[in-house]
Amino acid sequence: MTDGALHERADVVIVGAGAAGLALAFELARRRVQTVVVERAAPGARTTSALGAAGGLVNAQGHPGVDPEPVRDLALLARHLYGDWIEAIEAEAGVSCEYDARGGLTVALSDAEEVQLDRSLDWQRARALPFEVLEAEEARAREPALGGSVQAAFAFPLDGQVNPERLGSALALAARRAGAVLVTRTPVLALMVESGRAAGVETPAGRIAAGAVVNAAGAWAAHLAGAPAAPVVPIRGQMVLLDASEDPDRLTRFVHASGIYLVPRRDGTLVAGSTREKAGFDARPTAGGVAGLVERAQRVVPAVAAYPFVDTWAGLRPASPDEVPLIGETALPGYFLCGGLHASGVLLAPAAAVLMADLLSGRKPPVPAAPFSPARFDV
Repeated sequence: MTDGALHERADVVIVGAGAAGLALAFELARRRVQTVVVERAAPGARTTSALGAAGGLVNAQGHPGVDPEPVRDLALLARHLYGDWIEAIEAEAGVSCEYDARGGLTVALSDAEEVQLDRSLDWQRARALPFEVLEAEEARAREPALGGSVQAAFAFPLDGQVNPERLGSALALAARRAGAVLVTRTPVLALMVESGRAAGVETPAGRIAAGAVVNAAGAWAAHLAGAPAAPVVPIRGQMVLLDASEDPDRLTRFVHASGIYLVPRRDGTLVAGSTREKAGFDARPTAGGVAGLVERAQRVVPAVAAYPFVDTWAGLRPASPDEVPLIGETALPGYFLCGGLHASGVLLAPAAAVLMADLLSGRKPPVPAAPFSPARFDV
């Protein structure tokens, strides 16, 4: 499906309609930049985009471990932008994204985990970011579904969640209505290079000339013919969907623990995710992966054992070698990367879009761009 006839020219062509590509298209369209997005499937499809397979966490703080500092900066910027960003998307598209900013919990299931989690929050203390340390009883008072294995919890009141399927649909519609052109179910055959710079893309329907080409193809970013190979590999993340609607004590906000996160949806379902596997481009869920997720989910919420099974799927997350996104111009003038967001595409999308749009237009971005430059991998 295409928005009318194939456009022969644009200011910017974006390859890929996942979280990064759609967010960038919406941002550029709002800046009145003539933008064409080319996507080989449907926007945000599970099979070609990590967006459609995501859990929907907006968790700049509430997760185990410590991200590289540039990712922290980008995540905090993204969360700061999120409320207004969602409001603009919903106003343009007329579709609810089910954004919920009531916060979330990260829980510890052992003394060792509690110590490790507490230490991992030192960077948040240094920045005076708000969070609460809860005793197990306090955590269960807020979320009665939490089991006896929970020994402590940390609450992050500014974090939240969104429905990624609804976000993908709304973003695609909002980008179109803001002026972007989406060319869907159309593969990009090759990058066009003329006089030593990117000049557009070739598709089965014809060429689209452009002043700049942005590769936002997610896990498939390294496979654009005629372009310098992007240092991005797929990481499989398996997911399980359960029906918690009949549980009066079901979770009301996301809960993160070691090796598992649980995200309640407004329809009463519960998403459990996610594995991190190097499985190439095999996006099929496995019995072992699903069983592991359910076992870990039960340790956090014992009632999961009685929840009816609804669905399972897997997505391919685009990972860079240092787990820092790739956002910026490559050594080939006019050819940009906007990807490598790994498992945080839903969270990082609004900030990545602003950073990329600022670089395309010559503006100073709100966070330093150098740590995200593809030049760090000689691309």
